[in-house]
Amino acid sequence: MSEKTVKAIMEQAQVFASSWSMVGGPFAAEDQLERAEEEKAALQKMVTGALEGSVNAPQDVGEIIESLLAWHKRQADQLQLVSDNAKEGVTLQLGIDNPVEIVLTKDMAKGLRIGLVLALERLGKLPISVSHDGDDELDLDDDE
Repeated sequence: MSEKTVKAIMEQAQVFASSWSMVGGPFAAEDQLERAEEEKAALQKMVTGALEGSVNAPQDVGEIIESLLAWHKRQADQLQLVSDNAKEGVTLQLGIDNPVEIVLTKDMAKGLRIGLVLALERLGKLPISVSHDGDDELDLDDDE
């Protein structure tokens, strides 16, 4: 198994763990359990592919871009979710192995929201999109 494959699996495991850890918590989206199950399925598909000797890499540029757009959306959604719930009295749990809990004060919550607004602005919208025409071909549009 290549180092690249192991790294991809480990990254997906982190995404799944992060999504799963939010289930039932103060930052959970309404469909958080469904999101976590989707991340689990993606991880299972990667592990199965690796064990079967196939690299679970997208086969064409369209699939690569769709994967990138999905990743970008997950990142932006999670940042927005944390921002929406960054309020006085909310407890943040940081870290996985040795988690640290921080109870937000009014000023800390305000600073966190400002930081997340800046992060979301910096993350921005990807300047590329994929559209499916009636003939099932992929059109790549460079928006910038």
